[in-house]
Amino acid sequence: MERVMPEDGLNQAERRMQSRFSFAVAVGCAAIVALVLALAAEWRGDPNRFPLPPASVSIHFERLAIAADAASPLRIAGAWRLTADDPRFGGLSALAIDHGELLALSDSGVMARFASPSAGPAIVRMSELPGGPGSPRFKMNRDSESLVRDAAGRGWWVGFETRNQLRLFDPGFTRTLRTIDFGEDRWPENLGIEAMMTGTSERLMLVPELAHEVVTVANGQARSEPLTGVGSKISDMVRLPDGEVLLLLRDIGPTGFRTSLGALVKRADGWRVERQVPLLFGMFANFEGIAVEPRGDGGTRLWLITDDNFQPPMKTMLVALVVPPGRWTGADLTPTARSPGGERAVG
Repeated sequence: MERVMPEDGLNQAERRMQSRFSFAVAVGCAAIVALVLALAAEWRGDPNRFPLPPASVSIHFERLAIAADAASPLRIAGAWRLTADDPRFGGLSALAIDHGELLALSDSGVMARFASPSAGPAIVRMSELPGGPGSPRFKMNRDSESLVRDAAGRGWWVGFETRNQLRLFDPGFTRTLRTIDFGEDRWPENLGIEAMMTGTSERLMLVPELAHEVVTVANGQARSEPLTGVGSKISDMVRLPDGEVLLLLRDIGPTGFRTSLGALVKRADGWRVERQVPLLFGMFANFEGIAVEPRGDGGTRLWLITDDNFQPPMKTMLVALVVPPGRWTGADLTPTARSPGGERAVG
């Protein structure tokens, strides 16, 4: 005889089965979520920079029509759009003169060395920094934003913004000679060392992108002094042959990039930007690098370069300016709040 189960016995069995099924589904969903999160974390940590061997490729100079008073009272000697047959060419954030050539450094540790327009073959030599803070396969470890020749002739100093670190490379960029580490908490992320130059003797002078202080490094000590009168962020700095220091001031707003050159002046209570010359080269002109070239006729030429961020309509633009003799003038800027000074040891 076939046995018939009571109805609520069936219900209880069904409920037990549903409970087990619901628990299995929950566990399965949790496992899937955990897997997705793990994969997402792994994807976020995937390498995003792929070093390539040195290469010499063609560089193209397209002359640009710029208003004659775009940098008045500085005279425009020329302006060009630069392109090159190498995917690494771009993102240029620092500029220097080396043996008569322009040496540009990108914010991902790539160097581009080329002659000025009409001064030599239209070839750019591409190479990569031989070291940095961490694996070269991650862009944040090669966020090189500043470049200056060592005052003692030992090579070149490079500032890494995100990692708050300086490295001295030998003259041929084949190895690291010295490292100075400020610690990752010294400045906010992506607002660290943006401008650098050599001071008197073997001192280094640094200005973070926040533009609230000037940091002097000498004999293993870093001294901070307040910087006022800026009103914007900093992208680079340079010393003219007569000793005057220029800051490349940069900000961005609804009308695009706003850039100017300001004079950095030492005061008893710190440093101050007192004068400025606006650089009116268009809303997408993201000036990041500046270099000074003394001329054989006694004059001075400034070279400036823009960062295209590899994002059209931004472009890599090279500009040559002639500095007139004597003191150039401009309007005062509104002072900003001071930051406390102080001295601390660095590695």
